[in-house]
Amino acid sequence: MANTDIVTAINAANPAIVGTEDYLGQISYIPVSFTADGVYSAEAVTFSKPLPPKTKLIGIHLNTPTDILNGVLNMGYTGDDNAIIAALSIATAGNFNYQGVAVDVGGKTIIGTVTGTFDSDALYGYIAVATGE
Repeated sequence: MANTDIVTAINAANPAIVGTEDYLGQISYIPVSFTADGVYSAEAVTFSKPLPPKTKLIGIHLNTPTDILNGVLNMGYTGDDNAIIAALSIATAGNFNYQGVAVDVGGKTIIGTVTGTFDSDALYGYIAVATGE
């Protein structure tokens, strides 16, 4: 069976796709729920356990229902805690999203830091990952 023009164009545009494990897999959501009281300065937060090999982070959706005085979020992975989100202001209540290039987090733990004055304030949502399994 020959490839269609669309498949040929996709393969040409994405030469790094070499097997189905690179674009197929199971989508999983890692829940995020963080509530705090007090003043934090680059407080370390762990968002996941070590993830399976070939796992890609494909999106993040977070929400804070209240303003967080001087609130800042960094998110990354083992060895680089701001590789995905660097210095995102969470000072104003609302939704915060990451839908960028898929990030290879295989074998890594998703971590980050929070800064700000929390008064029973919450940060919640999910991290979407695709596994090659």
